[in-house]
Amino acid sequence: MSLQLNLAQERELHRLIDYERSLCSANSDPVFRCAFPYRPDNDLQAELIETGALNVKNDPRHGTIVVISSSGYSHFPEKARDEKAEYDRARRDARLIGMTALFSAVCMAVGFLLGLIAR
Repeated sequence: MSLQLNLAQERELHRLIDYERSLCSANSDPVFRCAFPYRPDNDLQAELIETGALNVKNDPRHGTIVVISSSGYSHFPEKARDEKAEYDRARRDARLIGMTALFSAVCMAVGFLLGLIAR
């Protein structure tokens, strides 16, 4: 994952993306990117700018604005993909442990039966 965000940063980024998608789309297709006002006194916005989730731009008409970066847009799909991969790895490990236990039980049963036959 390219961005390392804490919970408050993720919530703010999610809120900004939801806001942009609700106002700047037509038929669920993005029409244009929203710009948000730059607030130097907002610590959370400053943290998101520092991590690269937001970019600061100078607009001749509106002054300094903030837009969501491509890393910000891709953060949640990447996070979901990483969580799914981790879940798949955990399931694979559980299946491997189960198969190993089953194989050892079969080996013990075969050894016990061979011991009875060899007597």
